[in-house]
Amino acid sequence: MAGVSPVSVNPVQLGGSTRASAAGGGFGTLLANAVQQLSQSQAAANQAIAQAMTGQGSVTQVMVALSQAEMTLNVGVGIRNGVVQAYQSIMNMPLS
Repeated sequence: MAGVSPVSVNPVQLGGSTRASAAGGGFGTLLANAVQQLSQSQAAANQAIAQAMTGQGSVTQVMVALSQAEMTLNVGVGIRNGVVQAYQSIMNMPLS
């Protein structure tokens, strides 16, 4: 049995909001960065799967990439749910 090669893990980073606010981007820039990270993690998972299917990658790398993509997706869904909840709260506020 061959040894397991080390796998690098790139955590989801949603920091930098103070820089985005200072640069004028604010929430929109933060949201765009989160969506970009989601897309990148999905692409990395797809690439790991393709490499494993051609024999160039390991199952361990595929599982780690899929786990990262799943975690990033969960963060994205959580952000979306928070935004929708905030919007609904604002819309339900009385106008008087």
